[in-house]
Amino acid sequence: MQRKAGNVVRRERFAGPAELARFFRADRLETIPARAADRAAVLAYIAALFERDRDYPEAEVSATLARVHNDFATLRRYLVDAGLLTRDQGRYRRV
Repeated sequence: MQRKAGNVVRRERFAGPAELARFFRADRLETIPARAADRAAVLAYIAALFERDRDYPEAEVSATLARVHNDFATLRRYLVDAGLLTRDQGRYRRV
């Protein structure tokens, strides 16, 4: 029996879009992409973890992002900088 290629295995184990599978191992983000277009696509996918029209306390945002990547603070900042989440007095909201 022949082994499957690594990228095929990643796509099979990743619940998101196939083009983002290279950045994830199962549902954990391995690395935050350096290339702006790739990072924007990954951030848009992650932003979908949050409901629209709902306020989130910072602790809940951090806990949700920690399930995706260990550096949840950087992810949180990138999401705000990209305009995918807004922050006001420690409360976050998906745009």
